[in-house]
Parts: sequence; structure tokens; C-alpha cells
Amino acid sequence: MNKIGTQTIETERLTLRRITLDDCESMYNNWTSDPLVTKYVTWETHSSINDTEKYVESKIKRYEDDFCFDWIVVLKESNKPIGEIEAVNFSKTDSLVEMGDCYGSKYWNKGYATEALKAFIDYMFNKVGINKIYARHIINNPASGKVMLKAGMKYDGTLKGYAIDKNTKQRTDVLYYSIDKWQPCG
Repeated sequence: MNKIGTQTIETERLTLRRITLDDCESMYNNWTSDPLVTKYVTWETHSSINDTEKYVESKIKRYEDDFCFDWIVVLKESNKPIGEIEAVNFSKTDSLVEMGDCYGSKYWNKGYATEALKAFIDYMFNKVGINKIYARHIINNPASGKVMLKAGMKYDGTLKGYAIDKNTKQRTDVLYYSIDKWQPCG
């Protein structure tokens, strides 16, 4: 595997690049303070820009590690940050990475998440040298699974009651998807 860290990726409509402190205001306004977004992520809705600044500072610090893969997703036409995508779990031993992402709700259903995920898959397979990528979502977030399928991932299975839904505080099912390097990307 190649220790190349987070490098800029260009797609047709998007630029995926490292997060900077200059992104805090856009991140706060577009997704970290959006309860529709944070309903499905592990962290809580940011109540102030200070929360987002602390969040960004922790992400920037991680860039010191050559095995940190964490991008802000920016619209090329407006230079506006709309979300983020990252390797949330990484196993060098198993050549395996878990993808996590989130996007501002006003940017949902426009194909941006699928476009960014395809770029993430390509980067992890062809630049980093990972063999397998997986992702998951709680059952109450089926749109996330649709993005994974559109990007070429395959449904692997459902783990019953595997997580606690932070909104309902009840056990919920988690659906898993994956793609192998030798499996063609959608």
C-alpha cells in the first residue's frame, strides 16, 4: 500500500481536497449544523461555529498521518463546500477501508455523493492500493445505500440490532455494502 495521504481529486463537477480552517463557516452553514444531516452521522449537530472549528482542527491534525484519507467535497462551478468523505476505519493488515460521508441536505439527490464515492473508490484502489472498501448505514437511511449501489458497491447483508439509533435511542439494523478491487466499479 502507498502512504500518500489525502491528495486532491478532480471529477467532472467536484474537487475533493484537504479540509482547511477557511472551510469552517461553509461546513457549519451547509452541513455540520443541519439536523437532517447529523441525524445519520456519529457526531452531534454543531450548535455553534466553535464546534465546527474544533472538529476541523482535529481533522487537520490527522493529516500528519500518511494513512489519513479525508476530503472536503467542493462544487467546481461555485467553489462551495457541500460535504465530506473519508476513510473512517483503515486496516493495513487486511487491505481494507471503511468509507464514511455526509453532505448538506440541500445537495442531496443531485448525484454529488455518488460522484464523490466513485472518485474515493478509484483513489483507494488505484492510488493507495487497497483491496476492499466497505460502508454501512442504519436502516432508516436508505438513501445512503442507494448511493453505495450507484457507485458500484454490492449489498453484503444486514446486522440485526447492531447499532443504537441516536434519534430514537432504540436498537436498529445496520446494512453493509462493499466493493473489491477486482469487481468493476458502477
